[in-house]
This record gives sequence, C-alpha cells and structure tokens, in this order.
Amino acid sequence: MLAPLFSKPQSSLSVQAKRLVAMRFLIYTSFQTSYFIGVIGTLTYADDASVVATSLAVLFMNVFVILGSFAGGAALDAWGPCRHFRASIFGTLATGAAILVFGSATGIVLLAAVLLGFVMGFAQPIATSCPAYLTDDPVELKDINSAITMFSNVSIIVGPTLGGFVAAAASSRTVFVLMMLFTMLALVAGWGFRPQAGHVATRESSPADSSATASTASQSPDPSASTRATFATSIKTVFTNSVLALLFCIIFLSNFGYGAFDPLESFFYRDVLHVGVEWMGWLSSASGVGAVLGAVIALRLPPHLINLKTLLAALMSVGLGSLLYVGTTYVGVALIGQIALGVAWGVVNPLHNTIVQTTAPLEQLGRVNSVMGFGNMFAGVAPLAIAPWLAATFGVQQTLVGAGMVVTAVPAALLLFGRRHFDRAARQ
Repeated sequence: MLAPLFSKPQSSLSVQAKRLVAMRFLIYTSFQTSYFIGVIGTLTYADDASVVATSLAVLFMNVFVILGSFAGGAALDAWGPCRHFRASIFGTLATGAAILVFGSATGIVLLAAVLLGFVMGFAQPIATSCPAYLTDDPVELKDINSAITMFSNVSIIVGPTLGGFVAAAASSRTVFVLMMLFTMLALVAGWGFRPQAGHVATRESSPADSSATASTASQSPDPSASTRATFATSIKTVFTNSVLALLFCIIFLSNFGYGAFDPLESFFYRDVLHVGVEWMGWLSSASGVGAVLGAVIALRLPPHLINLKTLLAALMSVGLGSLLYVGTTYVGVALIGQIALGVAWGVVNPLHNTIVQTTAPLEQLGRVNSVMGFGNMFAGVAPLAIAPWLAATFGVQQTLVGAGMVVTAVPAALLLFGRRHFDRAARQ
C-alpha cells in the first residue's frame, strides 16, 4: 500500500541526494542508539539518579547541542559540506570511545551528555543545510528534505530498537558501541559525496502561497562573502527577514512546553507505565514509525502548502499526540500516542527545513540554521529549571500533561490570531 508513495519521490532524487540521505540516516541512527538509553537510561535505571540529575543531563546536552550547532554551521560555511561531514564523523567516533573508556558513574554520564550534545549539534547541518548545496529548486528541496526526514525517522525506529535489545542483553552503556558502528557506516556512505554548489543559481521565486513564504535570496556561493558573513550577520538575517523571524518565534514558542519531556519521560516509563529500560527504546521506535508516515505525507504536499500555516497545524498535532502519549497509565495507549506525535513531527521537519533553505542566502545557511536551532534548543532548555519542581509538586504525569497542553495551545493560538502577520510576511 505504501509502495506507490515511496517509489516516485525516491526515483526522482539525484545520486548525490540519495548519498546525502544515506549519510544522514546512518549518523543519525548512531545518535539514536545512544542518547536516550545510554545517557538518560543509565542515570535512571543503572545509577538510580534523581530527576535533578536527569534534568542536568538534558540541560548539558541541549546547551552543547546549541554550541555544537554554531560550530558546525560555521564549519560548513567555511569548509564546505565534505570537510564538515568528515569532522562530524571524527568527533562522533572520539566521543563514543571516550564514553566507553571512562565508565558509567553519574559524573561521567553527565560528561557524556556534554560530549554527545556537542557532536550531535555539530552534525546537524548535514540535514538542515546540505540539501541547498545540491539544488535551489523548492520542489526538489522539499523532496530531498522529506526523504531525509523519512529516513531520519527510520533511524528513530532502528536506533532505539537495537539499543533496547543491546541494553536488555548487556548494559545501557554498551549502546555506544552501536553508535560507533553506525558512524563508521556513515563514513562509508559519504565517501563519494561530491556536492557541486557552483551550479546553484539565484532563486527566482518562493515555493509558498499567500499564507507564507519564502523571500527571494541569492543561492550563489561566494567564498569571500562566506568569510565576511559573521554570526552577527546571520542573526540580523533571521530577524530582519519576516519569514525567518516568524519561523524562529513559532518554533521557539511551540517547543517551550516540550522541554519538560526529556528529563521526565524515563520516570514516566518507570513509575507510571511500570515498564523496563528497554521500553525507552521501543516506545521511541513507535514515534519513528509515525514519523516515517509523516514524512511520506510531507513528500506528497503540493507546493502551495509549503508554508507557515501548514507548519503550525502540524505542530498543534504534535501537542495532541503528546497528550495521548502521556495521558494514561497504559503502555498500549502511550504506544499509539507516540505514533501519532511521530506522524506530526514527520511533517514538521521537512517543512521547516525547506522554508529556511529557500529563504536564507546559501553563504550564510549553516549559521542561519544555527541561529534557528538555538531558538529551538533554548526553548527546550528553559523549562528544565522548573521541571524537577513541577514534578515534585504535581507529579511526573501531571507535569507532562501540562507540557503537552502548552505544545498544543501555542500553535492553535497562532493559527487563530496570527493571520495578519502571515499575510504581511507573504507580501514582503
């Protein structure tokens, strides 16, 4: 039944685009095998750490994802996609080796969160920026981004599932061996990656309709312009462009409530659902199943729906799926909720990346995506300061339900009351 959905978009991708999809799939799978089970799972199950410790781990992780994304964006703009990719591979392998060597005490696991966060952030431009080095056509970009999202979400199935089995058979720290294995496979897949950015022409138009869109900007890479384009310039680019500024605010506000999930989910599994550490991997995999379906939906969206309103509808669906996920004490319902919110995330990611890639200048794209990623990650960091207190006061499940309500309410309110801002952005 799904075969017709997959066949046409995959066959339309160029050889280099398919290679980029494979590179992202394998390195993202390496992260998915290790973060949730290897860091949060080790703290919760092996070390019997507190909510404060898991919140610190998520805080360190998110802060260093932000720092890593800024470093990765700068490296991409300065070095180009190939050297940036090789640096991502080296950093991930070094991180895995260091974690395996130094043990699983709480302090070491927190250090692992720091290292892993940095390399995850550093590698982000592979998905968020590199497609624009292959084409400037909005429809082709949407297809590449949807394929990257689709297979990244397969990673969310494959990585945690394999990690769950490894953790059940050995220990939660052993998943870092899997991380290094998939990283090596990513290096093999990327060996022949040769983007040809020189052919990329100036954008002629936006892909979006009157609801949103992308302004005209140059895609011609210019090394001297890239050198001059500082982070300050990229920040100015984001906040002086009506589309990018709206997108930054939308993602920030929508993800603010979601920040409570990371440090509390493991306790939700242990104390509310009463399941073992392996379920951390398997429920995450269910989200990946849904996200694959969501990416297929995004792949089939017509060009006039590549806009901010569609993005908001998808973000509101993320919130509704989250409420289903954490709203009961039944693991079967949580499984369905994970699939539902996964479908919504599968639509959100390619829409977000396509809008950014068709709006920002190519010579600043790595750093513009770092600025956008900063807003996304900071929205996840801020709630960590109060998540332990909320969980202690109201309970883990009640806090998660409240967070899900925030994730649902923000995009719903923006859809209801933000129409004039979207229309103004479309006219500029």
